[in-house]
Amino acid sequence: MLIVVQPLSAGVRLAARVVESGIPCLIPTQFPELLPPEVTAGATVVDWHPERGVPELLRLVEESGVTPTGVVAGFEYVVPESAELARALGLPALGADAAEAVRQKDVMRRWCAERGVAFPRSVLVEPGAAGTCPLPFPVVVKPVDCGGSLMVSLCRDEEEYARACAAVHGPGEVKFHPRPRRAALVEEYVEGPEFSLDGWVDAAGPHLASVTTKFLSAEPDFFEMGHIATAPERSPHGAVLEDFARRVVKAFELSVGPFHIETRIDRDRGPVLIEVGARLAGDNIPELVLAGPGVDLCAAAADAARGLRHEPGPLSPVSAGLAFVTTDRPGRYAGTLSGAEPFTAAPEFRDLVPEAEPGAVLDPDDIFSNRVARIHFEGTLDQVGHLVASVIGDVKVDVEGVDLKDKEGVRA
Repeated sequence: MLIVVQPLSAGVRLAARVVESGIPCLIPTQFPELLPPEVTAGATVVDWHPERGVPELLRLVEESGVTPTGVVAGFEYVVPESAELARALGLPALGADAAEAVRQKDVMRRWCAERGVAFPRSVLVEPGAAGTCPLPFPVVVKPVDCGGSLMVSLCRDEEEYARACAAVHGPGEVKFHPRPRRAALVEEYVEGPEFSLDGWVDAAGPHLASVTTKFLSAEPDFFEMGHIATAPERSPHGAVLEDFARRVVKAFELSVGPFHIETRIDRDRGPVLIEVGARLAGDNIPELVLAGPGVDLCAAAADAARGLRHEPGPLSPVSAGLAFVTTDRPGRYAGTLSGAEPFTAAPEFRDLVPEAEPGAVLDPDDIFSNRVARIHFEGTLDQVGHLVASVIGDVKVDVEGVDLKDKEGVRA
């Protein structure tokens, strides 16, 4: 029985893929309502909250009465618990120190310094100790242990720096995070194109499936606006980034399971590590890797967790990309988009997927409530890149209260 701990985001797709493939699956989670019906029907779903820890996970495994075959973290925040559970069961697992290093960004920076991985200069700022900015502007302020782009902000002066630190240090719930540390990491701003390196480690070693081009929102935020998954040999940066990925995997002792490495290519230093995660990427990246390069990262993660080699076959030359359509104004979603027709008519167009219902309240400054749809493309890297960038720049969300007269809308 494969154990998928707390599946969220890409972890839900992973759980669905495991169930679909017929592998018996135990899912400990506090969010069963987020699982699709086919998962709840085909897996053993049990109640578990992270504050109950690994002893409760072990009890749930024992009560299942089935021999566990592997453990996969279904979300970034449960990587340490998943690794500890796997070690306790004698299954393939990350070491305790490695699991901490990929979760706590201050530890991550220390490992980079000790192991020769290029990284941004950084300073840890605890609550109540913000003071003046410890690094020259511009700087990036981010939570030390949160995921995605949550509360990540570019600051160009002391006022912006104080505001960003207050957001990280301040009270309030962090979605899906049971115990946020509330410390801020202040880092130098690294200029250059951004990529994620998505792959896995199994019994045969590390495998890089995709050099994923990233499109980000306008500063000061770093919201992810689009991605393009490309086989490494098809990327103009593939050779240098594949070498960098292997060095990061070795430095962080990633011995099993998926990895998601975020990097920017600095003009002088080459690839610089922004973050490394021992889990599947979110934001539909595994779906793009499957549609483009042709690698099923969910199946690779499941095989690796069970001590198996995953054989994907030759990578496809196709690049698969998506653009998120986001609002630039607050209000209620009118249910239509303006300017989408040229892109949905393109030969590379594959799908337009709604992410919000008409009438939904939209907030351009909130990563959880600014998206209304995503548009998927497949083709050459250059053409898909052009389409993704154009959708981000040209397609607009119609918000109630705005005069829609003479606009051609596409129902999302």
